[in-house]
Amino acid sequence: MIFASALEFNYLTAPITFLSLVAGPALILGLVPPIVATYGHRAFLASIAGAHPRLAIPIGLILVATALVIARPVLSLGMESMWQLKYTLIFPLFVGVRELLCFGLERLTGRLETPEQFARVRRLGTAIAALLFASGALLLAAAIEFSSGGRLVAAFDARLWGIALAGLRNAVVIVSVGTAFVAIQWLWREVMASQPVRAWVPPEPSPDAPMLHIAHLSDLHLVAGRFGFRMESGTKGPRGNGRFHRALCQLEDLHAVTPLDRVLVSGDITDAGTRAEWIEFAQILRDCPELRARMLFVPGNHDVNVVDATNPGRLDLPGSMGQALRRLRVVLALDELQGTSVHIVDRRSRTLGPTLSEYLRTGSREEVLRELADRGTRRGRREVARVWNTIFPLVAPPPERGGYGVLLLDSNARRHLSLTNAIGVVGRSQLTAIRQILRSSRDRSWLIVLHHHVVEYPDPTIGLTERIGLSLANAPDVLDAISKHRARVLVLHGHRHRDWIGSRDGVTLCSAPSVMLGSYNIDRHHGYFHIYELAPTSDGGVQLSRSRVIAVA
Repeated sequence: MIFASALEFNYLTAPITFLSLVAGPALILGLVPPIVATYGHRAFLASIAGAHPRLAIPIGLILVATALVIARPVLSLGMESMWQLKYTLIFPLFVGVRELLCFGLERLTGRLETPEQFARVRRLGTAIAALLFASGALLLAAAIEFSSGGRLVAAFDARLWGIALAGLRNAVVIVSVGTAFVAIQWLWREVMASQPVRAWVPPEPSPDAPMLHIAHLSDLHLVAGRFGFRMESGTKGPRGNGRFHRALCQLEDLHAVTPLDRVLVSGDITDAGTRAEWIEFAQILRDCPELRARMLFVPGNHDVNVVDATNPGRLDLPGSMGQALRRLRVVLALDELQGTSVHIVDRRSRTLGPTLSEYLRTGSREEVLRELADRGTRRGRREVARVWNTIFPLVAPPPERGGYGVLLLDSNARRHLSLTNAIGVVGRSQLTAIRQILRSSRDRSWLIVLHHHVVEYPDPTIGLTERIGLSLANAPDVLDAISKHRARVLVLHGHRHRDWIGSRDGVTLCSAPSVMLGSYNIDRHHGYFHIYELAPTSDGGVQLSRSRVIAVA
């Protein structure tokens, strides 16, 4: 597949994409901090040179504050460039090296029979990878000359190429130091992890405890029509969308006997994010109003990152029409299905803001998004990107004090190549919002739904391609954000098409198989979904009491 993709690669789009995603942010990161610091220093000295000694310090403080206000957007751009480089290059590369080392160590050490053995091997692989990255990054930073702001400002009379090279060298130094810090941070988290990843053990049932019943579906991979085939399974997979129809019929029968509180779908609703596939999803749900009213979903990589289902070598440019329309379809589906029941998080106050439907209809936003759908305007593309970065995490608040709510995350990394579409990242803005919500609602429990897995399953038979190509690049950051509230959270995900329930550091993790394509560790001839029974705990938390795996008839 890689070789075929290389032959079909768009070699005009590729360098433009590289300049947009890597070289551009690197240049901004290398030029902004030293130039801002130099100009600020010169302005400060010039302003206080003729001032009275008693006024020099107040004037200086006022100038510094003014400079920070003026320079804040520029510095924010530099920080955003730093994070984009980490998400695009550093995190995926680190995960690749780590998993390669862990995979090799597992083969060298022989059969791993216990979670402790598996954890020790992964801890060793992570430590070696972190030390390699940290030492290599620091050596690289020491070997490259950092160009100070004064030299760059003075060089503006020189050739532009020299300035660009100086900025790129600065970016290498800054990113290298940041990489060393991230590697050591991940090593510290791995060393300090108190427990290995374990399989879930059902607790002793309490007959008097009230139970909540949750249906967990994932990876529907709906196609556009009765005879459509899926890009991954080809002719080996099920034809059309019959399994999803049958799964909903079974859910309706179960709901008639024991009412379901929620139906949660953890991504990959569609197979390629096309308009016809989303229409198919909407039409199927119209026949199931009871389930539809209880359903919440998050987008998966197939919903937003598949550039071309028939050509994995095809690239699309950042800000392209295809990417904007795929995101718009997800936003419209979210609004259609759950727009009045979920809220966005106010980025300033870190409290719950308006509902999704209210937010999408604020000001001229609805008109601008309609322009994107009708005419593909640049203004519409910018607006849908702004909407996408703002609405997640979506929050379905608890219905009452002491109840449970649902946090819906977007874990899809920004990818512009179908071949690498499955890698995930939860952005820093979402992580900040998650921490704030969990801290400010200590009397409430939360179901956290995302598409990508948070920990690697303790199964050494899982192949290297799956471990790297389907990874959540900053999974340790996500686990760190929620582990402090382990008694009050339950994490639901899909993506890997594996039926598994486990825990790490007290956080229960539920991996759902595919409703359409089955489970790699059960069988792929039937679809599957879960019914969970949740019970409140004495300390106000929530625990998984029972899980039933339902095979699609």
